[in-house]
Amino acid sequence: MLDLLIKNGHVVDPKNNRNSVCDIGIYNGKITPYDSREEAKHTIDASGKYVFPGLIDAHAHMFADGTEIGIYPDIAYLPTGVTAAIDCSAGVANYRLFKSSIVAQSKVTIKSFLQVCSAGLVTTAYHENINPKYFNEEKMYRIYHENKDNILGLKIRQSEELAEGLGIEPLRETVRIAEKIGCRVEVHCTNLPVPTEEVLNTLRPGDIFEHVYQGVKNTIIDENGRLYDCVKKARERGIWFDSAEGRKHGDYDVMLAAMKQGFVADMCSTDLVIGSMFRRPIFSLPNLMSRYICMGLPVEQVVKMSTWTPAKLMNMEDEIGHLGEGANADVAIFDWMDCKQTYRDWKGTEFKADKLLKPEMTIKDGQIVYCAPDYIYEEAYK
Repeated sequence: MLDLLIKNGHVVDPKNNRNSVCDIGIYNGKITPYDSREEAKHTIDASGKYVFPGLIDAHAHMFADGTEIGIYPDIAYLPTGVTAAIDCSAGVANYRLFKSSIVAQSKVTIKSFLQVCSAGLVTTAYHENINPKYFNEEKMYRIYHENKDNILGLKIRQSEELAEGLGIEPLRETVRIAEKIGCRVEVHCTNLPVPTEEVLNTLRPGDIFEHVYQGVKNTIIDENGRLYDCVKKARERGIWFDSAEGRKHGDYDVMLAAMKQGFVADMCSTDLVIGSMFRRPIFSLPNLMSRYICMGLPVEQVVKMSTWTPAKLMNMEDEIGHLGEGANADVAIFDWMDCKQTYRDWKGTEFKADKLLKPEMTIKDGQIVYCAPDYIYEEAYK
């Protein structure tokens, strides 16, 4: 007997090429094949709803009480269909506290990138120090190898206001250390102090270019709106691109120009912090996904950007990000409802949308952890 049966929902599961109405069986915390003759302890009628793998936010800040910007992951994510996320907040001075207080205590599955500044992103009162002479290479090496189950790589914010005349040297040193450690690099790319091409040429296959749609300086398009060839070449050689829009890192003109030329970020993520959680312009991952769909991207592509692709980044492609047999039973059910919204980017440019993904239910490891109060579903007790 199944623990849960989700029936009649429109399943979108990019990894397994499913985009149709079908049923999903859950037993003992895992996705399991369903035979129509099989009974279930609980049945969820998802007629007229979308059924996605549990969403994955590929870039967020979850070090609550250890940084001024940190969200509480379970509170922020489970009511919005997000069951896994990647943090980019802690450095070697406080990583162990982050792992014990946040990763170990959260229902949400969390992995992380280690900030090269030892203190991480502790405060908003001033920027972290990215001068390479203050990097603690030996401790980065040790902390990474002690926590390879959780740490995915190194993170640096390579913005002009942080570089303070050092140009691209902080990123080059970060890549050098990552080579020695044997890990990825994720680089924050807003207001770049050098041309975009120079940053992309410094990165290696598997590294991540964050805030790809930023519009402040040295963006991915030229003054005439043409996508730089270096961006296309970087993707061809294996650089990953993440939206990580945050409050100030998404420019609709850059985004739409790139989309018209066939370029879309590999991942759709929020860069969620306490100041953007349930607030404009980001609000939540499904709210951001809704805008992407209304901008013209297919639902299946947006779901892939928010499930299967970040699952691969987390090295968890067998366990999460899809609804195939044996995967963790992380499931998100949504209504695709009529709702007029006006989105605004960092400079005030408007985009008007008329549809919205409304979270109806979140299932984590086979347990219902959120249900909208107006979602009354069939329930059978055996």
